Amino acid sequence: MNILSLDIGTTSMRGILYNDQGQELGMYSCLTPLVFRDNYIEQDPNVFTNALVEICKNVQAYGSVDAISLTAFRSAPTIVDKEGNALANFIMWQDTRNKEICERIAPHNDVLYQTTGAKVNAVFTASKITWFKENEPELYNKAYKAMIVPDFLIHYMTGVFSTDKTYGSRTSLMNIHSLEWDEKMCELFNVDMEKLCPLVNQGSVVGHTHETFMNETGIPVGVPVISAGGDQQCSALGLGELDTSSFVINCGTGSFIISLIDKPYMENPSMICNVSSIPNMWTVESNVLSSAASLNWLIKELFPDLWNDGSPDFKTFNDIASSSPIGANGVICVPLFQGCGTRDWNLDARASFSHLSLGNTRADIARAMYEGIAAEIVKSVNALPESCHHADHVFIGGGLTKCDFFDQILSDMLGKKLLRYEDSQATAIGAFASAAVELGLYESYQAALNAVRKDSIPFTFEPNMENHKTYQSIIEQTEKVYEELCH
Repeated sequence: MNILSLDIGTTSMRGILYNDQGQELGMYSCLTPLVFRDNYIEQDPNVFTNALVEICKNVQAYGSVDAISLTAFRSAPTIVDKEGNALANFIMWQDTRNKEICERIAPHNDVLYQTTGAKVNAVFTASKITWFKENEPELYNKAYKAMIVPDFLIHYMTGVFSTDKTYGSRTSLMNIHSLEWDEKMCELFNVDMEKLCPLVNQGSVVGHTHETFMNETGIPVGVPVISAGGDQQCSALGLGELDTSSFVINCGTGSFIISLIDKPYMENPSMICNVSSIPNMWTVESNVLSSAASLNWLIKELFPDLWNDGSPDFKTFNDIASSSPIGANGVICVPLFQGCGTRDWNLDARASFSHLSLGNTRADIARAMYEGIAAEIVKSVNALPESCHHADHVFIGGGLTKCDFFDQILSDMLGKKLLRYEDSQATAIGAFASAAVELGLYESYQAALNAVRKDSIPFTFEPNMENHKTYQSIIEQTEKVYEELCH
């Protein structure tokens, strides 16, 4: 049996076909560019369906598609009619048009956190649905359901309206304890509960492909479709986070720090408690809103000689950055280009470079950016449950962690050993493992991961504890700058 893992990202979608031995048979990917309109960040639903069809048609060159497992980014709703046709563009997770709605809800943060596992924030789905109701009332009243991207694509393949509980835990509308839609939360956000899709278990078969989809793609009728859960949860699974003894740092456009727990964590409102991709487990999550995005900005704007048609020359940039000593000759970077994430939820926060002198060079600025990103990640790690602080190793993944120079800085700052697999498709691997266990191909997630990884040994970054001591002062300095600028 071959399993097609569909990994839907913010600006691209990929499909990887695995056989039942965990061997990758082939991959096909498509770009899904964003739509920028009047300071809004959106996505055309047709871009996703066109990419889905193109991937499903082309990936069959590598073998038959006998099951489909889908994972996606988690908080970008649209509204649809009874046939599942989108009535508007998706409001993307980065879009902050709902900021004023969130400010109205903020006085209720205590009950919101205790019920849903997270305080109100502009990323989650509920306030974006509220925006539709308040600003597009005719479309909202006409709508049958609100759907995020994975729900929309699963319906496109199967005709089933559903959303799995990992996505439900990113809405502010699902009770994190009962794992059901919460009537009081729907009232708080003024969202009609009947417009929400039925909740299903993550890692379960949601439906089967229908004839229309077969006619478009050639994939037979009746192929099971599994909702593997949100991308960050699947990535944590794909990296091997199966219990509470470790945690994951996933560094891409932004950074996500995820730990597993066996019951809802309600002890720190600055954290987010979500449902895990593993049944009967939850995650504690912290995020940094801008990581690789900050780095790309720096290279494009201040190192234009290294910006080649949107493809940065990271090797040369890293050579420049590494020529500056630890501490970047005093330059301090606070890289909050899109605001501060979970540790302070401050969307008005902005980035800064400080402590510059005429003696500093662009190498210092480059290194300071890397150190600033790592410092923000460390601050978010420090807010995780106490059990995480005793972890002897940390799994890392995402595009930014392909940089050995950055990984060593992060290891030194954390004072912990980092493990990085060379196969960067952790999210797709997690989706494969989810489906393989659900379909009975493997008895456990560990067995499924072992099949994919086989004898792969992760690359290890050991912390330099002398650097670790030095970096504690730098972390304190970055926080002092943040407090002075943003509070």
